[in-house]
Amino acid sequence: MPTPSDSTAELYQNIARKVKDGSCVLFLGPAAIAAKGKDGEWQPITDLCARHLVDKYKLELSAGEKYKLPYITSLLRIQNRSTDNVLQEEVAKFYTDIADKFELHPALEQLTDLKFRLVINTTPDNFITRLYDQIAQAYHADYYNWYKPSAGFNFDFEKDSQVVIYNLLGTCHKPESLVLTYKHQLGFIKKIVGEQQNERIPDALTNAFKDFRYHLFLGFDFEDWALRLLLDTLYKNVRENVQPYSFTTKSERPAEADTKVFFQGEFGMQFPQENLEDFVTNLVTYYQKLDSPASSSTQTPRAKVLVLHNEVADKDGFEILMKHLRSLPAQFVSFADAVGQGDMQAWLRKMVDECQVVLPLLSADFYDEANNPAVPLLAEIAQKNNPRKGFLVMPILLKSVGLDGPLAQLPTLRPTDKQPIVGGGKEIQYATEIGDGLKKYIENLK
Repeated sequence: MPTPSDSTAELYQNIARKVKDGSCVLFLGPAAIAAKGKDGEWQPITDLCARHLVDKYKLELSAGEKYKLPYITSLLRIQNRSTDNVLQEEVAKFYTDIADKFELHPALEQLTDLKFRLVINTTPDNFITRLYDQIAQAYHADYYNWYKPSAGFNFDFEKDSQVVIYNLLGTCHKPESLVLTYKHQLGFIKKIVGEQQNERIPDALTNAFKDFRYHLFLGFDFEDWALRLLLDTLYKNVRENVQPYSFTTKSERPAEADTKVFFQGEFGMQFPQENLEDFVTNLVTYYQKLDSPASSSTQTPRAKVLVLHNEVADKDGFEILMKHLRSLPAQFVSFADAVGQGDMQAWLRKMVDECQVVLPLLSADFYDEANNPAVPLLAEIAQKNNPRKGFLVMPILLKSVGLDGPLAQLPTLRPTDKQPIVGGGKEIQYATEIGDGLKKYIENLK
Protein backbone atom coordinates (compact mmCIF):
# COMPACT_ATOMS: atom_id res chain seq x y z
CA MET A 1 0.00 0.00 0.00
CA PRO A 2 1.52 3.37 -1.01
CA THR A 3 2.47 5.85 1.69
CA PRO A 4 0.22 8.93 1.64
CA SER A 5 1.80 12.15 0.39
CA ASP A 6 1.87 15.21 2.62
CA SER A 7 -1.30 16.63 1.04
CA THR A 8 -3.07 13.28 1.25
CA ALA A 9 -1.95 12.83 4.85
CA GLU A 10 -3.56 16.16 5.71
CA LEU A 11 -6.77 14.97 4.02
CA TYR A 12 -6.77 11.79 6.12
CA GLN A 13 -6.13 13.77 9.29
CA ASN A 14 -9.00 16.13 8.56
CA ILE A 15 -11.45 13.34 7.73
CA ALA A 16 -10.34 11.23 10.70
CA ARG A 17 -10.87 14.20 13.01
CA LYS A 18 -14.36 14.82 11.61
CA VAL A 19 -15.24 11.14 12.02
CA LYS A 20 -13.90 11.23 15.57
CA ASP A 21 -16.04 14.30 16.30
CA GLY A 22 -19.12 12.48 15.03
CA SER A 23 -19.60 14.97 12.20
CA CYS A 24 -19.20 12.72 9.17
CA VAL A 25 -21.82 10.93 7.04
CA LEU A 26 -20.96 7.60 5.42
CA PHE A 27 -22.67 6.70 2.13
CA LEU A 28 -22.23 3.04 1.16
CA GLY A 29 -22.62 2.22 -2.52
CA PRO A 30 -23.11 -1.24 -4.04
CA ALA A 31 -19.37 -1.90 -4.48
CA ALA A 32 -18.66 -1.12 -0.82
CA ILE A 33 -20.77 -4.05 0.44
CA ALA A 34 -18.49 -6.80 -0.84
CA ALA A 35 -17.93 -10.47 -0.01
CA LYS A 36 -15.58 -13.20 -1.18
CA GLY A 37 -16.96 -15.03 -4.21
CA LYS A 38 -16.38 -18.62 -5.26
CA ASP A 39 -13.26 -17.56 -7.15
CA GLY A 40 -11.79 -16.09 -3.97
CA GLU A 41 -12.08 -12.50 -5.23
CA TRP A 42 -13.96 -9.73 -3.44
CA GLN A 43 -17.15 -8.89 -5.28
CA PRO A 44 -20.13 -6.62 -4.59
CA ILE A 45 -22.88 -8.74 -3.06
CA THR A 46 -25.37 -7.16 -5.45
CA ASP A 47 -23.28 -8.64 -8.31
CA LEU A 48 -23.32 -12.05 -6.60
CA CYS A 49 -27.10 -11.72 -6.34
CA ALA A 50 -27.27 -10.89 -10.05
CA ARG A 51 -25.24 -14.04 -10.85
CA HIS A 52 -27.64 -16.05 -8.69
CA LEU A 53 -30.59 -14.80 -10.77
CA VAL A 54 -28.74 -15.49 -14.04
CA ASP A 55 -28.15 -19.09 -12.93
CA LYS A 56 -31.68 -19.54 -11.62
CA TYR A 57 -33.33 -18.32 -14.84
CA LYS A 58 -30.61 -19.78 -17.10
CA LEU A 59 -29.98 -16.46 -18.79
CA GLU A 60 -27.36 -16.42 -21.53
CA LEU A 61 -25.38 -13.19 -21.49
CA SER A 62 -23.06 -11.92 -24.20
CA ALA A 63 -19.51 -10.86 -23.44
CA GLY A 64 -20.52 -7.23 -23.18
CA GLU A 65 -23.28 -7.75 -20.64
CA LYS A 66 -22.47 -7.33 -16.96
CA TYR A 67 -23.71 -9.07 -13.85
CA LYS A 68 -25.26 -5.95 -12.37
CA LEU A 69 -28.43 -6.32 -10.33
CA PRO A 70 -30.43 -3.46 -11.92
CA TYR A 71 -29.54 -4.73 -15.40
CA ILE A 72 -30.31 -8.40 -14.73
CA THR A 73 -33.62 -7.72 -12.95
CA SER A 74 -34.65 -5.33 -15.74
CA LEU A 75 -33.69 -7.90 -18.39
CA LEU A 76 -35.78 -10.59 -16.71
CA ARG A 77 -38.66 -8.15 -16.47
CA ILE A 78 -38.72 -7.07 -20.14
CA GLN A 79 -38.32 -10.69 -21.28
CA ASN A 80 -41.40 -11.56 -19.19
CA ARG A 81 -39.35 -14.15 -17.32
CA SER A 82 -40.48 -12.74 -13.98
CA THR A 83 -42.51 -9.96 -12.35
CA ASP A 84 -41.55 -7.06 -10.14
CA ASN A 85 -43.02 -8.68 -7.04
CA VAL A 86 -41.38 -12.04 -7.67
CA LEU A 87 -37.97 -10.44 -8.29
CA GLN A 88 -38.23 -8.47 -5.06
CA GLU A 89 -39.11 -11.63 -3.15
CA GLU A 90 -36.24 -13.57 -4.73
CA VAL A 91 -33.67 -10.88 -4.01
CA ALA A 92 -34.88 -10.62 -0.43
CA LYS A 93 -34.66 -14.42 -0.06
CA PHE A 94 -31.13 -14.41 -1.49
CA TYR A 95 -29.97 -11.90 1.11
CA THR A 96 -31.73 -13.75 3.92
CA ASP A 97 -30.27 -17.13 2.88
CA ILE A 98 -26.68 -15.90 2.56
CA ALA A 99 -26.68 -13.75 5.69
CA ASP A 100 -24.35 -16.10 7.59
CA LYS A 101 -22.54 -17.69 4.65
CA PHE A 102 -20.51 -14.90 3.09
CA GLU A 103 -17.18 -13.58 4.29
CA LEU A 104 -17.60 -9.82 4.26
CA HIS A 105 -14.80 -7.53 3.15
CA PRO A 106 -12.76 -6.47 6.23
CA ALA A 107 -13.18 -2.80 5.27
CA LEU A 108 -16.81 -2.99 6.43
CA GLU A 109 -15.79 -4.13 9.90
CA GLN A 110 -13.15 -1.40 10.04
CA LEU A 111 -15.72 1.26 9.12
CA THR A 112 -18.19 0.18 11.79
CA ASP A 113 -15.42 0.52 14.40
CA LEU A 114 -15.27 4.23 13.63
CA LYS A 115 -17.58 6.93 14.95
CA PHE A 116 -19.89 7.69 12.04
CA ARG A 117 -23.03 9.54 13.06
CA LEU A 118 -25.11 8.68 10.02
CA VAL A 119 -24.77 5.76 7.58
CA ILE A 120 -26.74 5.77 4.32
CA ASN A 121 -26.84 2.28 2.80
CA THR A 122 -27.94 1.84 -0.82
CA THR A 123 -28.12 -1.96 -0.91
CA PRO A 124 -30.94 -4.22 0.36
CA ASP A 125 -28.95 -5.90 3.14
CA ASN A 126 -28.72 -5.53 6.90
CA PHE A 127 -25.02 -6.44 7.09
CA ILE A 128 -24.11 -3.06 8.59
CA THR A 129 -26.54 -3.43 11.47
CA ARG A 130 -25.24 -6.95 12.10
CA LEU A 131 -21.68 -5.62 12.31
CA TYR A 132 -22.80 -3.01 14.84
CA ASP A 133 -24.55 -5.78 16.81
CA GLN A 134 -21.23 -7.64 17.00
CA ILE A 135 -19.63 -4.76 18.90
CA ALA A 136 -22.74 -3.94 20.98
CA GLN A 137 -23.01 -0.53 19.31
CA ALA A 138 -26.40 1.15 19.73
CA TYR A 139 -28.05 2.25 16.48
CA HIS A 140 -31.32 3.42 15.02
CA ALA A 141 -32.20 1.58 11.80
CA ASP A 142 -34.76 2.78 9.27
CA TYR A 143 -35.46 2.55 5.54
CA TYR A 144 -37.34 4.19 2.68
CA ASN A 145 -40.24 2.25 1.16
CA TRP A 146 -40.71 3.65 -2.33
CA TYR A 147 -43.80 1.51 -2.91
CA LYS A 148 -45.59 2.86 0.17
CA PRO A 149 -43.58 5.89 1.22
CA SER A 150 -44.07 7.66 4.49
CA ALA A 151 -42.52 10.89 5.70
CA GLY A 152 -42.17 9.48 9.18
CA PHE A 153 -38.67 9.46 10.64
CA ASN A 154 -38.80 9.58 14.40
CA PHE A 155 -35.29 10.41 15.47
CA ASP A 156 -33.80 13.45 17.19
CA PHE A 157 -30.11 13.90 16.34
CA GLU A 158 -29.72 16.52 19.06
CA LYS A 159 -31.01 14.36 21.90
CA ASP A 160 -29.99 10.87 20.77
CA SER A 161 -26.34 9.92 20.20
CA GLN A 162 -27.01 6.60 18.45
CA VAL A 163 -25.67 6.07 14.96
CA VAL A 164 -28.46 6.19 12.37
CA ILE A 165 -28.41 3.53 9.64
CA TYR A 166 -30.81 4.31 6.80
CA ASN A 167 -31.45 1.94 3.88
CA LEU A 168 -32.19 4.41 1.11
CA LEU A 169 -33.32 1.91 -1.56
CA GLY A 170 -35.29 -0.43 0.65
CA THR A 171 -34.55 -3.41 2.86
CA CYS A 172 -34.73 -7.15 2.34
CA HIS A 173 -36.99 -7.38 5.41
CA LYS A 174 -39.69 -5.61 3.36
CA PRO A 175 -39.36 -6.95 -0.21
CA GLU A 176 -41.91 -4.48 -1.59
CA SER A 177 -39.58 -1.63 -0.61
CA LEU A 178 -36.69 -2.80 -2.79
CA VAL A 179 -35.58 -0.60 -5.70
CA LEU A 180 -34.19 -3.11 -8.20
CA THR A 181 -35.11 -2.65 -11.87
CA TYR A 182 -34.68 0.48 -13.96
CA LYS A 183 -38.46 0.83 -13.75
CA HIS A 184 -38.17 0.80 -9.94
CA GLN A 185 -35.38 3.38 -10.11
CA LEU A 186 -37.48 5.69 -12.25
CA GLY A 187 -40.48 5.33 -9.93
CA PHE A 188 -38.26 5.96 -6.91
CA ILE A 189 -36.79 9.14 -8.42
CA LYS A 190 -40.23 10.44 -9.44
CA LYS A 191 -41.48 10.10 -5.90
CA ILE A 192 -38.55 11.65 -4.06
CA VAL A 193 -38.51 14.70 -6.37
CA GLY A 194 -42.31 14.96 -6.56
CA GLU A 195 -44.75 17.38 -4.97
CA GLN A 196 -46.20 14.91 -2.48
CA GLN A 197 -44.54 15.66 0.85
CA ASN A 198 -45.24 12.20 2.27
CA GLU A 199 -43.52 10.52 -0.70
CA ARG A 200 -40.21 12.33 -0.42
CA ILE A 201 -37.26 11.27 1.70
CA PRO A 202 -38.01 12.53 5.23
CA ASP A 203 -36.94 16.14 5.75
CA ALA A 204 -35.73 15.20 9.22
CA LEU A 205 -33.09 13.05 7.50
CA THR A 206 -32.03 15.38 4.68
CA ASN A 207 -31.98 18.39 7.02
CA ALA A 208 -29.56 16.51 9.27
CA PHE A 209 -26.96 16.46 6.49
CA LYS A 210 -26.07 20.10 7.10
CA ASP A 211 -24.98 19.25 10.65
CA PHE A 212 -22.35 16.80 9.42
CA ARG A 213 -19.98 18.61 7.08
CA TYR A 214 -17.87 15.76 5.65
CA HIS A 215 -19.65 13.16 3.51
CA LEU A 216 -17.85 10.02 2.29
CA PHE A 217 -19.18 8.18 -0.78
CA LEU A 218 -17.67 4.70 -0.93
CA GLY A 219 -18.30 2.24 -3.76
CA PHE A 220 -20.54 4.32 -6.06
CA ASP A 221 -20.60 4.25 -9.86
CA PHE A 222 -20.88 7.91 -10.78
CA GLU A 223 -21.74 7.01 -14.37
CA ASP A 224 -25.10 5.76 -13.06
CA TRP A 225 -27.75 8.18 -14.37
CA ALA A 226 -29.92 7.95 -11.25
CA LEU A 227 -27.12 9.16 -8.96
CA ARG A 228 -27.29 12.69 -10.37
CA LEU A 229 -30.96 13.06 -9.50
CA LEU A 230 -30.53 11.31 -6.17
CA LEU A 231 -27.80 13.69 -4.97
CA ASP A 232 -29.74 16.67 -6.25
CA THR A 233 -32.59 15.60 -3.97
CA LEU A 234 -30.46 14.69 -0.94
CA TYR A 235 -28.51 17.95 -1.15
CA LYS A 236 -31.43 20.23 -1.97
CA ASN A 237 -30.85 22.49 1.06
CA VAL A 238 -27.28 21.82 2.09
CA ARG A 239 -24.98 22.21 -0.93
CA GLU A 240 -23.05 25.08 0.63
CA ASN A 241 -22.62 23.33 3.96
CA VAL A 242 -21.09 19.96 3.06
CA GLN A 243 -17.85 18.61 1.62
CA PRO A 244 -18.29 15.23 -0.12
CA TYR A 245 -15.50 12.84 -1.17
CA SER A 246 -15.73 9.77 -3.39
CA PHE A 247 -13.57 6.63 -3.24
CA THR A 248 -14.04 3.67 -5.58
CA THR A 249 -12.75 0.12 -5.28
CA LYS A 250 -9.77 -1.15 -7.26
CA SER A 251 -12.06 -3.05 -9.63
CA GLU A 252 -14.59 -0.28 -10.29
CA ARG A 253 -14.53 1.83 -13.41
CA PRO A 254 -13.35 5.36 -12.60
CA ALA A 255 -15.64 8.26 -13.36
CA GLU A 256 -15.09 9.92 -16.73
CA ALA A 257 -13.67 13.44 -16.84
CA ASP A 258 -16.99 15.07 -17.79
CA THR A 259 -18.75 13.16 -15.01
CA LYS A 260 -16.25 14.40 -12.44
CA VAL A 261 -16.70 17.97 -13.67
CA PHE A 262 -20.48 17.65 -13.28
CA PHE A 263 -20.35 16.33 -9.71
CA GLN A 264 -17.60 18.78 -8.75
CA GLY A 265 -19.56 21.70 -10.16
CA GLU A 266 -22.97 20.73 -8.80
CA PHE A 267 -22.08 19.22 -5.43
CA GLY A 268 -18.43 20.06 -4.72
CA MET A 269 -17.57 16.35 -4.92
CA GLN A 270 -13.85 15.59 -4.63
CA PHE A 271 -12.32 12.51 -6.25
CA PRO A 272 -9.01 11.67 -4.48
CA GLN A 273 -6.79 9.15 -6.28
CA GLU A 274 -6.75 6.58 -3.46
CA ASN A 275 -8.91 3.50 -3.93
CA LEU A 276 -11.53 2.54 -1.36
CA GLU A 277 -9.51 -0.28 0.19
CA ASP A 278 -6.39 1.84 0.78
CA PHE A 279 -8.49 4.78 1.93
CA VAL A 280 -10.24 2.77 4.66
CA THR A 281 -6.97 1.27 5.89
CA ASN A 282 -5.28 4.68 6.05
CA LEU A 283 -8.33 6.33 7.61
CA VAL A 284 -8.35 3.77 10.43
CA THR A 285 -4.62 4.37 10.99
CA TYR A 286 -5.04 8.14 11.26
CA TYR A 287 -8.18 7.72 13.38
CA GLN A 288 -6.28 5.57 15.87
CA LYS A 289 -3.43 8.08 15.98
CA LEU A 290 -5.83 10.66 17.38
CA ASP A 291 -5.94 8.63 20.60
CA SER A 292 -2.46 7.15 20.62
CA PRO A 293 0.39 8.41 22.85
CA ALA A 294 2.41 9.23 19.75
CA SER A 295 -0.27 11.64 18.60
CA SER A 296 -0.46 13.47 21.90
CA SER A 297 2.73 15.34 21.13
CA THR A 298 1.37 16.47 17.76
CA GLN A 299 -1.90 17.51 19.43
CA THR A 300 -0.20 19.35 22.30
CA PRO A 301 -1.82 22.79 22.41
CA ARG A 302 0.11 25.21 20.21
CA ALA A 303 -1.87 28.20 21.43
CA LYS A 304 -4.01 29.44 24.28
CA VAL A 305 -7.34 30.90 23.16
CA LEU A 306 -9.46 33.24 25.29
CA VAL A 307 -13.17 33.23 24.39
CA LEU A 308 -15.15 36.27 25.55
CA HIS A 309 -18.94 36.06 25.54
CA ASN A 310 -22.11 36.65 27.54
CA GLU A 311 -22.34 33.33 29.36
CA VAL A 312 -26.05 33.74 30.08
CA ALA A 313 -27.56 35.05 26.85
CA ASP A 314 -25.14 33.59 24.29
CA LYS A 315 -24.56 30.11 25.68
CA ASP A 316 -26.25 28.51 22.65
CA GLY A 317 -24.07 30.27 20.09
CA PHE A 318 -20.95 29.64 22.18
CA GLU A 319 -21.65 25.89 22.17
CA ILE A 320 -22.32 25.80 18.42
CA LEU A 321 -18.98 27.45 17.73
CA MET A 322 -16.98 25.47 20.29
CA LYS A 323 -18.26 22.20 18.83
CA HIS A 324 -16.16 23.03 15.76
CA LEU A 325 -13.17 24.56 17.53
CA ARG A 326 -12.40 22.01 20.24
CA SER A 327 -10.56 19.75 17.80
CA LEU A 328 -7.98 22.49 17.16
CA PRO A 329 -4.51 22.15 18.75
CA ALA A 330 -5.32 24.82 21.33
CA GLN A 331 -6.31 25.30 24.96
CA PHE A 332 -9.56 27.24 25.27
CA VAL A 333 -10.25 29.52 28.22
CA SER A 334 -13.52 31.32 29.02
CA PHE A 335 -15.12 33.07 31.99
CA ALA A 336 -16.05 29.65 33.36
CA ASP A 337 -12.34 29.17 34.13
CA ALA A 338 -12.25 32.37 36.21
CA VAL A 339 -14.33 30.95 39.05
CA GLY A 340 -12.39 31.39 42.29
CA GLN A 341 -9.65 33.41 40.62
CA GLY A 342 -10.34 36.67 42.46
CA ASP A 343 -10.64 40.03 40.72
CA MET A 344 -12.03 39.52 37.19
CA GLN A 345 -10.24 42.47 35.62
CA ALA A 346 -6.90 41.24 36.94
CA TRP A 347 -7.67 37.70 35.73
CA LEU A 348 -8.62 38.96 32.26
CA ARG A 349 -5.44 40.99 31.87
CA LYS A 350 -3.41 37.98 32.95
CA MET A 351 -5.20 35.77 30.37
CA VAL A 352 -4.70 38.35 27.61
CA ASP A 353 -0.98 38.33 28.37
CA GLU A 354 -0.85 34.51 28.31
CA CYS A 355 -3.02 33.90 25.24
CA GLN A 356 -2.14 34.07 21.57
CA VAL A 357 -5.75 34.33 20.35
CA VAL A 358 -8.78 36.22 21.71
CA LEU A 359 -12.24 35.46 20.33
CA PRO A 360 -14.91 38.02 21.32
CA LEU A 361 -18.34 36.59 20.38
CA LEU A 362 -20.30 39.68 19.38
CA SER A 363 -24.03 40.09 19.95
CA ALA A 364 -26.31 42.72 21.46
CA ASP A 365 -25.92 40.94 24.80
CA PHE A 366 -22.13 40.85 24.49
CA TYR A 367 -22.00 44.51 25.52
CA ASP A 368 -23.98 43.90 28.73
CA GLU A 369 -21.28 44.79 31.24
CA ALA A 370 -23.12 43.06 34.10
CA ASN A 371 -22.71 39.68 32.35
CA ASN A 372 -19.49 40.37 30.42
CA PRO A 373 -16.66 41.74 32.57
CA ALA A 374 -14.48 42.20 29.47
CA VAL A 375 -16.51 45.16 28.19
CA PRO A 376 -14.33 47.83 29.89
CA LEU A 377 -11.21 46.28 28.33
CA LEU A 378 -12.43 45.95 24.73
CA ALA A 379 -10.54 48.97 23.37
CA GLU A 380 -7.38 47.80 25.11
CA ILE A 381 -7.77 44.27 23.72
CA ALA A 382 -8.49 45.52 20.19
CA GLN A 383 -5.37 47.71 20.25
CA LYS A 384 -3.19 44.70 21.03
CA ASN A 385 -4.24 42.92 17.80
CA ASN A 386 -1.04 42.05 15.90
CA PRO A 387 -1.30 38.63 14.21
CA ARG A 388 2.21 38.79 12.72
CA LYS A 389 3.61 39.22 16.22
CA GLY A 390 1.66 36.26 17.56
CA PHE A 391 -1.41 37.95 19.04
CA LEU A 392 -4.67 37.61 17.12
CA VAL A 393 -7.94 39.27 18.12
CA MET A 394 -10.68 37.73 15.96
CA PRO A 395 -14.12 39.19 16.75
CA ILE A 396 -16.85 36.79 15.68
CA LEU A 397 -20.28 38.12 14.79
CA LEU A 398 -22.30 35.58 16.73
CA LYS A 399 -25.72 37.23 16.52
CA SER A 400 -27.11 40.28 14.75
CA VAL A 401 -25.80 43.53 16.25
CA GLY A 402 -24.68 46.94 15.01
CA LEU A 403 -20.99 46.82 14.09
CA ASP A 404 -19.65 49.73 16.10
CA GLY A 405 -16.72 50.15 18.45
CA PRO A 406 -13.04 49.12 18.29
CA LEU A 407 -13.62 45.38 17.82
CA ALA A 408 -15.92 45.83 14.83
CA GLN A 409 -13.25 47.86 13.01
CA LEU A 410 -10.66 45.08 13.09
CA PRO A 411 -9.94 43.46 9.68
CA THR A 412 -9.94 40.07 11.42
CA LEU A 413 -13.74 40.19 11.97
CA ARG A 414 -15.49 36.94 11.01
CA PRO A 415 -17.56 35.86 9.10
CA THR A 416 -16.04 37.89 6.31
CA ASP A 417 -19.45 38.68 4.81
CA LYS A 418 -20.45 40.25 8.16
CA GLN A 419 -23.48 38.00 8.53
CA PRO A 420 -24.22 36.61 12.01
CA ILE A 421 -23.43 32.95 12.58
CA VAL A 422 -26.65 32.19 14.46
CA GLY A 423 -30.05 32.57 12.84
CA GLY A 424 -29.31 32.42 9.12
CA GLY A 425 -29.20 28.67 8.62
CA LYS A 426 -25.46 28.66 7.90
CA GLU A 427 -24.20 27.94 11.41
CA ILE A 428 -22.22 24.87 10.36
CA GLN A 429 -20.70 26.53 7.31
CA TYR A 430 -19.57 29.64 9.19
CA ALA A 431 -18.28 27.71 12.21
CA THR A 432 -16.31 25.37 9.97
CA GLU A 433 -14.77 28.23 8.00
CA ILE A 434 -13.76 29.98 11.21
CA GLY A 435 -12.30 26.74 12.57
CA ASP A 436 -10.32 26.11 9.37
CA GLY A 437 -8.88 29.62 9.42
CA LEU A 438 -7.90 29.43 13.08
CA LYS A 439 -6.31 26.03 12.55
CA LYS A 440 -4.01 27.41 9.86
CA TYR A 441 -3.12 30.44 11.99
CA ILE A 442 -2.36 28.38 15.09
CA GLU A 443 -0.28 25.83 13.20
CA ASN A 444 1.85 28.65 11.76
CA LEU A 445 2.58 30.25 15.14
CA LYS A 446 6.27 30.17 15.97
